[in-house]
Amino acid sequence: MITQNELIDAIQSGIIDSHETYLKWSYDEWLWNAPEYLMTVKIAQKIDEIDKNKFITLEDNVEKILDIANAKGRGKLPTKIRSNGRFDIVVWWANGHPRAIIEVKNSVYKFANIEEDIIRICKTLNRKSADSKIQYGFIAFYICNAYKNNAKEKLFNKINKIYEQAKKLILEENLNIEKYIPENYPYSQDDMNSYSSVVLLIKR
Repeated sequence: MITQNELIDAIQSGIIDSHETYLKWSYDEWLWNAPEYLMTVKIAQKIDEIDKNKFITLEDNVEKILDIANAKGRGKLPTKIRSNGRFDIVVWWANGHPRAIIEVKNSVYKFANIEEDIIRICKTLNRKSADSKIQYGFIAFYICNAYKNNAKEKLFNKINKIYEQAKKLILEENLNIEKYIPENYPYSQDDMNSYSSVVLLIKR
């Protein structure tokens, strides 16, 4: 069984690989210029490289996933689940049930950029939670910014501000959140431009 930490490492690796790949393809353009699906595919590839039983789907229908996960129940689904939409990545148990949801975001500059996806994951995890096979959700995002100086420190502070806003919302939903940033990140080569991958883990 894939561990939670293995999933986090794969997600982080996928985002960093996306940045480095786009640098190469575009002759030094940063990832914020790239389409978001590059990150989605790279993250899925890194998860696939974990040599354990699982399978992965992309852009899977929300209502279908809830149904298969025993989380749909009767009655109308909450509007903020956006049941006609799609989850960016779904990681499945080997027995055919959805296990984890991953929502991917490029160019995150403020909490509002990820707020709707956080709410969707919270509503999903709280839907028939006693029966649901879905264990947790991830917000996986790329963030970068330019500053006059102290770029690494200032971007780190921005990430923490976003995290604290997310934490407040998630605690109101009676769920838990953890923040993960790779070692030695945010990265800055010139003290004026900095970027990082960030993973927010949301769980019961």
